[in-house]
Amino acid sequence: MMRVLQKRTVFAATLLASAVTFLQPSTAQEALTVAVYGGEWGEGITQCILQPFTAATGITVTPDPGTSTVTLAKLRQQKGNPAIDVAWIDGGVSELAGEEGVVATLDPAKIPNMANMETEGVYKSKDGKVYGLSTGFYSLGLVYNTEDVKPAPTSWWDLSKPEFDGASTVPSPANAMGVPLFVHINKLAGGDLDNFKPAIDKYKEWKVSSYFDSSGAATNSFQSGEVIVGGHYASAAWSLADKGLPISYSPPKEGAPSGDIRVHIVEGTKKTEAAEKLVDFAIGKEQAKCLSEKLYVGPATKGVELSEKAKSRMPWGDGTIADLARIDWPAINAKRQAITDIWNKEIARK
Repeated sequence: MMRVLQKRTVFAATLLASAVTFLQPSTAQEALTVAVYGGEWGEGITQCILQPFTAATGITVTPDPGTSTVTLAKLRQQKGNPAIDVAWIDGGVSELAGEEGVVATLDPAKIPNMANMETEGVYKSKDGKVYGLSTGFYSLGLVYNTEDVKPAPTSWWDLSKPEFDGASTVPSPANAMGVPLFVHINKLAGGDLDNFKPAIDKYKEWKVSSYFDSSGAATNSFQSGEVIVGGHYASAAWSLADKGLPISYSPPKEGAPSGDIRVHIVEGTKKTEAAEKLVDFAIGKEQAKCLSEKLYVGPATKGVELSEKAKSRMPWGDGTIADLARIDWPAINAKRQAITDIWNKEIARK
């Protein structure tokens, strides 16, 4: 009997050791570092995607907040041995990340929800490989305080009104829409990609309180009353309105540049399987619905049923993704550094 017990004990110990050995590699995979935005965008992604993902899978997520340009700089520094596994990066900067090889190719077989995405939300390299997926479209127009700004602004040129001196804000080149807005204003003022003087002159007319790098910084400025009008995201305006603040959004008659927030897997991550699970989860219907209801971004996932309130606040109005004023990112990226240099010399230091 003693020999039987000894054999059983040895057998059980062997099984336990085997189980521990088997679980150790898996446990090492069960944690991800994810680059996200700050402010309400980061809160939305955390509440709609990251926290539910951990609850559903047990895989923990450590957020690494920052703007898209800051995230790209980190990925460049970490190339070959990344500390970040998954990254949210805005359109425009996303293309740069794809071209520089700091984000990985996404395998549709490993990310099955990709098959349920709108064509406009799937981003491919020149050789046809997918490198980024949209988790929501947004637009940047005129946000204003309804108590202090009457009538509502309808044009980008309204920012030149003397009553807005020292009480307005627009994005800097560090923000995803900073360069696109600069190019948009330049074109409206008669310039082109070889002549930025019209935009420089116009920006100097706008006696802004501040230029914001992150969406959260702009939102804080509206909340504190530091600014009462400016070029900001429609989603941010509606979020503030939902909190009871007298803030609204007005689409400029000259057009509101649009972009989207995209999720990527970082090239070289040692946690590819867990990262693929997160990306697949992020583009699911429930997560897309949650972001659309919370941030009022337009879903890139098909078949998302929205409330009437969310529908009325979509960046494309009563239309579809096809109606957005999409940005020519390759053309803008070719001039991005030149525009940033001009901005730093002519506008930021004025």
